[in-house]
Amino acid sequence: MSVNATPAAATVIAPGLIRIDTGYLRPAHTACYLVIEASRAAIVDTGVGHSVPVILDTLADYGIDRSAVDWVIPTHVHLDHAGGAGPLMQALPEARLGVHPSGVDHLVDPTRLEAGVRALYGDAFFDREYAPLIPVARERIVALDDGAVAAIGARRLEVVHTPGHAWHHLSVLDADRSVLLAGDAFGASYPGYTEGAVPFLVPVVPPPQFNPDAYRQTLERIRDIAPHCVAPAHFPLIEAPAAAADRLQSLLDAAVDWAERSESVDELQQRLISGWAAALPAGSDQTGFERDFGMDLWLTAEGLWHWRQKKARRASS
Repeated sequence: MSVNATPAAATVIAPGLIRIDTGYLRPAHTACYLVIEASRAAIVDTGVGHSVPVILDTLADYGIDRSAVDWVIPTHVHLDHAGGAGPLMQALPEARLGVHPSGVDHLVDPTRLEAGVRALYGDAFFDREYAPLIPVARERIVALDDGAVAAIGARRLEVVHTPGHAWHHLSVLDADRSVLLAGDAFGASYPGYTEGAVPFLVPVVPPPQFNPDAYRQTLERIRDIAPHCVAPAHFPLIEAPAAAADRLQSLLDAAVDWAERSESVDELQQRLISGWAAALPAGSDQTGFERDFGMDLWLTAEGLWHWRQKKARRASS
């Protein structure tokens, strides 16, 4: 197993493509991406409100004026990806906010989003990590349909709807660099869990929108796109996307089977811990896995259990 050093706050992953560590929860947990072309820029994902200063500092480090940012594009409205959208848009006077059509209302009025997140995580966590949520004016938001293009000068960022993790999830293909900025559509991993060319990834599927069929179709679509690499929000660059997709689908299929057979959400979480730990790279330990992936394991158990309950209700109606 090759143990990666913690990445720097800003790391060039391709010409004109910079990964920014947003600082959410811990170093090397959640990234957003800065795309630069001819002194213009786009930002894909925003982190949380506390992430905005590091994003603005990175713009300054690369000589990008705040008025030269054309697009801010959250891959979806979960708050580790879009919680910073409001304050970031306040700081970027010319930017448009591009989001999946189903996410527009949540960014114009985040009241329901806040209520749902408080119910899931609790008030103390919300207040520490996410508050306050700042609305974005509707006239600054562009609903991005599948296949839409966000241009930065001559550089094309192609929108690819990638549901599964959430119905309103999109990814951004930087076709010039053959890099897919995938948000949470392609699982999660962290430094220290790479063996060979494929990092150990888990398919994080929180409530309430997980759909296993949509997730499988998204993996197939990414295989078909065949980018040179996938840049996820959590966290290492994936340079063997086809092999990673195969591994992700295997872990997803196992998790869905465990959800069907478990008697409680707690039993399901224990199945995820022990079952996925068996797939860890050589030299990894389960204690470290539970520590580093703890929130992902909990969210995935909750999402799978919510999906199972919805499925049961539909079957009985």
